[in-house]
Amino acid sequence: MGRRLVQIIALILFATLVAWLQFFLIGAWPSFFGQLNLVLLVLIFTLFFSNLSTALWLALILGFWLDSLSFYFFGLFMICLCLTVAGTQFALKNWLTNRSLYSFAALLMGATFLYNFLAGFLIYAARPAASFFLAQAGFWLHLVYQLAWGLLVALFLFHLAVGITRQLKPFLLEKKRIS
Repeated sequence: MGRRLVQIIALILFATLVAWLQFFLIGAWPSFFGQLNLVLLVLIFTLFFSNLSTALWLALILGFWLDSLSFYFFGLFMICLCLTVAGTQFALKNWLTNRSLYSFAALLMGATFLYNFLAGFLIYAARPAASFFLAQAGFWLHLVYQLAWGLLVALFLFHLAVGITRQLKPFLLEKKRIS
């Protein structure tokens, strides 16, 4: 019981730190650097290397903090993050069966597309008088920046995880010599 409570408190504190870093620090950076979506990267990394339950709890906590800090309607980030985790889990289980760098990068790219389209659609649905989000050049530019950051971080995080754990080490089958 005590160990589980410590894990829950650590998860809440970690999620709070990530959300605050995203909102207060990364959001203030200019152009390309400000498009690093740390929240989404942490969620997909957690889903890829841990489990769905942890990723969903993390999505709820991160979404709560982002919703509390933003001026959009409350629940936007919780909805987008939870649906993104669910869609990413579906892709991970049904299409990307191995745990390779390519799977991790594809998962990050797919999650970035899904998250941005969900957020854009929900924001547009909340205030339809605004121009359609797919027609805005800024939407596509931010999406390209987030995809570039996703690829860079995927390379770094995957190699870091391979260096730390033996679970992801690639192996080659040895050829048997026939004498």
